[in-house]
Amino acid sequence: MRIATVVVGALLVVGLLGVAVVGLGDSGGELTERWVSDTGRNVQSNHHAVAVGDGRVYAPVSAESKSDGCALVALSADDGTTVWDYQIPTENCIIHSVADPTIADYDDDGVNEVLAATTENEVAAFDPDSGEKEFNRTLSAYGYTQPVVADLTPASGRELVVVDASGVVFVLNSDGDALWTHDLDARVFAQPTVADYDDDGEPELFAAGDDGNATLFAANGSVEWQRQAGSSILWATSGDADDDAAYEAFVATSGGDVVAFDGREGHEEWRLDAGRYTAVHALEDTDEDGQRELYVTARDGTLRRVDAATGDVAWKIDLTAESVQMMPPPVVGDVDGDGASDIVAAGNDGTVSVVSPGGDVQATYSRDVPLFTHATLADTDGDGDDEILVMYADGRVVSLDYEA
Repeated sequence: MRIATVVVGALLVVGLLGVAVVGLGDSGGELTERWVSDTGRNVQSNHHAVAVGDGRVYAPVSAESKSDGCALVALSADDGTTVWDYQIPTENCIIHSVADPTIADYDDDGVNEVLAATTENEVAAFDPDSGEKEFNRTLSAYGYTQPVVADLTPASGRELVVVDASGVVFVLNSDGDALWTHDLDARVFAQPTVADYDDDGEPELFAAGDDGNATLFAANGSVEWQRQAGSSILWATSGDADDDAAYEAFVATSGGDVVAFDGREGHEEWRLDAGRYTAVHALEDTDEDGQRELYVTARDGTLRRVDAATGDVAWKIDLTAESVQMMPPPVVGDVDGDGASDIVAAGNDGTVSVVSPGGDVQATYSRDVPLFTHATLADTDGDGDDEILVMYADGRVVSLDYEA
């Protein structure tokens, strides 16, 4: 399904969502607003990304402290209307009330549940159709990152891996029993990942904290290596960047460094100073040259395309000239259905831009509300291209469609 597109340079849209600008880019692409959810709150602090699955968008919404507005909200992917919501108790309603959700079949029952950590100091699983809480497990603190469902240990079935904000790692079976735990003794904001980092045929768990330590755990919880990035690690991503079969772990720090660690031994492969409060997420071969690129943003409003194997910068562009607190990392997908990669960059200034692998801004959408987290891409209407879903700081989710 395609929404009617704008045929002028910019259109002001005024309504319950405030003022939005839907515009054309230098190359003539168009971003149009499909819907805006009615989940607005009287705050400017929402910064956890939505998850998408089975025709629904799952939105983690925070609200005024000690109010009844904090909730995990299931929205229709077609029009953004509320299907169900799970309300966080008033006494637990604060910022980070619901962290980034995950959609996965954690208990092998054939149903993809919605999992999220909350300020009830627990991780919980919800029925995707009704919102009923099926499972919960107490944590040592509230959660900040996505739960990970993966086959990490030799035990039967997949495990649920949760790292709470205080830095305690929980590896749980489907009954909620802890197979092992580990206290990182640091706050954790960067997303943990399970993969075969050292190419030994067994999965490992990578986690990183605000003390600057990047740690790789074996399946049994022992530490394989730990390395120091130099300042607080706020974002992380992983993948094989140099075709040696082992993964690299990429971390972005508050001090401005992006560091690539080799998965086998943890040695530093390269380091790039990209400016304070760098962020990473997307690691893809966007130009189809056989090499992966890492996309890096920073507090100065810039976006860099970096060779993931070497750390060399291919290009750098300015996404905003405004003074911003931070810039979320971009994501990569196919938003126009042509089979090629597009970069989608959400800005702290409220903009969402589609950027080509060559660094050209194709189109930009804007609301006068900040963004603190990356977009989520998914083909929610079955038209063959990804829609763009963004969680704004006021708690509203916006669904966007791009046409080249």
